[in-house]
Amino acid sequence: MPIIDIHTHCSPRVTGDRFGVADAMRGTPAGKNAVTNFRCLPAVSYHEMYDFDLQQEVCAEAGVTGRLISTPFAAEAIAWVSKSPAIDIVKAVNDQIAGIVARSPKNWGLGTLNPLDRSHVAEGERCLGPLGFKGLLITSSWHGRFLDGEDAFPFWEWAQDQQVPVFIHPPRVPIGHDQQMDQFKLDELVGRPFDTAMALARMILSGLLDRYPRLKIVVAHMGGGLLPVMGRLDFGWRLGCDGMPDPAVIRCTDLPSSYLAKPSVDTMGFWAPHVREAVEVFGVERVMFGTDYGPVPLDPKEHVDIVNGLAIAPADKEKILWRNAARFFNLDVAA
Repeated sequence: MPIIDIHTHCSPRVTGDRFGVADAMRGTPAGKNAVTNFRCLPAVSYHEMYDFDLQQEVCAEAGVTGRLISTPFAAEAIAWVSKSPAIDIVKAVNDQIAGIVARSPKNWGLGTLNPLDRSHVAEGERCLGPLGFKGLLITSSWHGRFLDGEDAFPFWEWAQDQQVPVFIHPPRVPIGHDQQMDQFKLDELVGRPFDTAMALARMILSGLLDRYPRLKIVVAHMGGGLLPVMGRLDFGWRLGCDGMPDPAVIRCTDLPSSYLAKPSVDTMGFWAPHVREAVEVFGVERVMFGTDYGPVPLDPKEHVDIVNGLAIAPADKEKILWRNAARFFNLDVAA
């Protein structure tokens, strides 16, 4: 049976060098890995992220037959420290993703761009056209700005009109990064899922999903931190906003939890109870297999075992492991 991983990352090491920011991006050697300190947030940069052949071998041993490869942090992070135009950085990152994907016919690519800059829409068209990508990965915030403002409307209008598969993934430096998140890897373990939660909450509460109801969205990490706060979004809407200043007014037309009928999510999280919750909330039609392998170099088979351990029909497990991804990203995959 095919298994398609929609959430897997690989990157060349030379991106930062090209834009003169290698010192800001490169870390201190620690065995095969490196310890980075980008914007004062310590992290381990694992060698698996840069070793395509090793990734292919590990994924094959786990039973993964096809991967959607992306590079979530590079463009947004390099654009933070580089003086080069962001569009030049985005184009270079997309060219590099295309080069990685071309190394195996069993893989596909996801391009990237800054959705808050309308001039990047043309790069999105290049990604889906000449570069042959199956969709786009965008970060849930770009330099601290989220995805629901008017500056994002041209991107969302284009994405809806063209039915572009859009994968939302947190950035390298998340919301709350300056609130003691340099401790205990909290920026990665807590900050990033709640950057995703903030982005989705704003997309719902601002009315963005009313404005663009046909968006084709899949969200990393089972929606990040959204589900635990969903009830709070609901009671905030039910209580209303009478007398509050204009920026504080909730604008969605329906109960916030009703908008969970729109996005899909992946299974990445390494916790079976959360995967079961995701299946219950989103349904088997809108959950896709994802591992975050590369930057999170834990055996992808752990994720396969979690899905296979779900108390659902074998046909529904197939949907999660590959059929949903094939449909959502328009992949040519045979059973």
